[in-house]
Amino acid sequence: MPVNGPVPWKRADHTGAKHDIYRRYLKRWFPILLNGSKPYRSVMYAEGFAGPGVYVDDHPGSPIIAMQALVDEVTNPKPVVKMLFVDDDSRCVEMLNEQFRVRFPVRPRTHDTLLFKVTEGTCIDKLESELNVMRAWGQPILAVLDSWGNVPITYRLLERLAANLSSEVIITLGTQPFIRFVSKMGSDADEVFGGDPTWREVSNLTSGAAKRQHILTCYRRTLSRAGFKFLLDFELIDTRGESLYLVFGTNHRRGLEKMKDSAWEVDRVYGVGFRDPRDEQAETLFELTEPALAPLGRLLLNRLKTGPATGLRIETLREFALFETVYRPEHVIKTLRELRPQGLIDSDSQHLTRSSIVRAKP
Repeated sequence: MPVNGPVPWKRADHTGAKHDIYRRYLKRWFPILLNGSKPYRSVMYAEGFAGPGVYVDDHPGSPIIAMQALVDEVTNPKPVVKMLFVDDDSRCVEMLNEQFRVRFPVRPRTHDTLLFKVTEGTCIDKLESELNVMRAWGQPILAVLDSWGNVPITYRLLERLAANLSSEVIITLGTQPFIRFVSKMGSDADEVFGGDPTWREVSNLTSGAAKRQHILTCYRRTLSRAGFKFLLDFELIDTRGESLYLVFGTNHRRGLEKMKDSAWEVDRVYGVGFRDPRDEQAETLFELTEPALAPLGRLLLNRLKTGPATGLRIETLREFALFETVYRPEHVIKTLRELRPQGLIDSDSQHLTRSSIVRAKP
């Protein structure tokens, strides 16, 4: 739906932190695919909810951030870069076009090597059809589906993106519409979850945290069924305690590693931290100068307790941290070093290395 209110609007704290993550990831994504000795001949960056490209305080929106990352990081003039921006508010479409003209008065690349389009319409109606028109399929696509609402993104589109060459999605997941309006939502809402109505069981849960976790778990399963092998999701928390989920899907380990690096480097000036949705105590990771490792400690202990009695190699736990938590593998040994003096684990060697075996104490 078109924006209910003036355009542009004030940038929320969540948005500032989220855009910082986008910026850092795009500064990795563009050069990995387009620079180097074997670049792709073409890539596509697409947004399903583009917005006006600017906020009332003149902070740039994500389309401008994406174009700037391209300008700053891509040194190879030969590959074709395609960019698609969809929004269903005519004011946003007009303002975004103006922002591109004002902020990039000199075209960053030639007409043959930079094709970009701003289109009015909904993500459901326009994104996939415009990707067809722009001949995006068969080349890497990064789709940013930045909806604050009920994720009006078709499962068919997710499947097609997951099957496409080296393609990824970044999705903003707002859980409240599903929680508040579960009794009023019809089959269209089930389609968001690939036709699986399991998400409706949220109405049987009592705590808000459990409800949010259930919706996130169902959506993770949806992305996994759609074909994304690796998923990263985390919860952005502002100073008021309000949360927003970001979900990233990729089929490449390197993409997961780079997105996780981007999240951990987010600038703390936004007053926003993030936490692992799987941590039962919901501890925010950025409340201290150093990363809060207690949540990872709890997750590692649970993994050890459900593993073999003989224990697990630290390298296995590093893989667990990468694929099943918001933490990076390099956080694991430091966390285990804190758990051992507490009498929670023991190991086969005093000096912990990636080949060491650790066990949870009974």
